[in-house]
Amino acid sequence: MAKKITSRKNIWGETVHYDEYGRKVGVSRKNFLGGTSHYDANGQKVGESNRNFWGGETHSDAYGRKIGESHRNFWGGYTHSDASGRKIGETHKNFWDEKKTEIDE
Repeated sequence: MAKKITSRKNIWGETVHYDEYGRKVGVSRKNFLGGTSHYDANGQKVGESNRNFWGGETHSDAYGRKIGESHRNFWGGYTHSDASGRKIGETHKNFWDEKKTEIDE
């Protein structure tokens, strides 16, 4: 079963993530190094994302270990892969500029 996440920007420039039931599951914020820091619903840092050489983003966990990558796809969204390069999901923007993500569990 795929995990479905909806992400919306708030007035402070953060991206707030919600599950398919409307429950807040996390927040992403730009960091000082130009990347993005990710936090769970309780405010604990769970990882970060940084631009990579190929134009996508490399994702790491809270300990700095690579857990995956994301790259733009043909349709203007993003394709996500795990640390071994296996495709695990996609993200698309909808009409209201929300991002809809589906990730395999």
